[in-house]
Amino acid sequence: MKKCYKIYFSILILLLLFVIPKISLAIEYDLQLISGDIIFSKEMLIAGDNVRIYASVRNVGTEDIVGYVSFFQGSELIGNSQPVSVLPSKVDDVFVDFTVPDVYSFNIAAKIQGTEPEDQNSSNNETQTSLLYPEHDFDNDGLVDSQDNDDDNDGLNDSQENDDTCPFRLKADSDNDGYNDSTDQFPCDSNEWQDTDNDGIGNNSDNDDDNDGLSDNQEQAKGTDPLRADTDSDGVNDAQDAYPLDASKSQEEARNIFQPVTNNDNPELEVLGPDSESELFDQGLGEVSGLINNQEVANLDLDDQNVVQVVSGNEDALEINWFLVIVIVIIFSLGILIYIFKDKLFSQRREVIKAKPVKQVKVQPVKPTRAQASNIIDLKNYKK
Repeated sequence: MKKCYKIYFSILILLLLFVIPKISLAIEYDLQLISGDIIFSKEMLIAGDNVRIYASVRNVGTEDIVGYVSFFQGSELIGNSQPVSVLPSKVDDVFVDFTVPDVYSFNIAAKIQGTEPEDQNSSNNETQTSLLYPEHDFDNDGLVDSQDNDDDNDGLNDSQENDDTCPFRLKADSDNDGYNDSTDQFPCDSNEWQDTDNDGIGNNSDNDDDNDGLSDNQEQAKGTDPLRADTDSDGVNDAQDAYPLDASKSQEEARNIFQPVTNNDNPELEVLGPDSESELFDQGLGEVSGLINNQEVANLDLDDQNVVQVVSGNEDALEINWFLVIVIVIIFSLGILIYIFKDKLFSQRREVIKAKPVKQVKVQPVKPTRAQASNIIDLKNYKK
């Protein structure tokens, strides 16, 4: 029995020492690819990125051999096949450029083809990688989505957005109104994006965007900011501010009617020049009326407390000036003169219209003729 074991082990040793090496030495032309020979230029594969695929081809034969290597994603050829020329026991590296696909997973295969002389062992001429799962960087910020808390870079955290409903996780402007979801107070309403006064009504639908009591149209007419409740920042809202564009005052000031209008009180005169005030006085009431009638007056609104009057482009209340005082004095003086001289003015008129006596004319009775008398009936006798 022991002799049998000895014979068995002797034969095995002979095979290992002499027979197997001779068989190996018999393969002269053999190129080899294994799965570990395929590598990428980037460790992390991100969908859409351009990378380079490398493959190392080994010559495990005893003779020089040439051929080419083709790369495949599934059945689709990647780029052009790359030639190889390898010495025995040496390695030749080839590469091809590749765009990482936007798919859930894929793998890459490499295949040796067209060898010359013909490869004597085709069993090691093809290999492929394991399944590869590409990462995504939707917003191209250099941070892959699996590590990015804001995949679309719109300012909203992914936990605040959704995959299938608005606001969307992978859409920076979910309603396509031109405003990113984080700055859009109505990210799912393409008609609205801002609510200045935070009253729940978007500015496009809100007639009073700053909620100061003045409508947007009124503010436009006054020149105030429809998006600021207190345009001049004096602590008084525009609707209650008599001077909403002047931070130095807010209450209506009482005016001395005998004080002349200054250029500061009348911006229109300041524009026309320092002598324009006296020139307007000289022109008379008709000229002033013409200026008022020719000035465009629009967008006037009656508020709860304010009545806006516009005179020659001035939006302040109409003020009494010296010209008006002079007119009043003239009218008053004429009334006094008429009252003083009324007796003289109307005495002659009374004499003209004084009644004259009427002269009475005595009418003589006419005696009828005989013919006429015959036809007269004596009423006294007739009555009897």
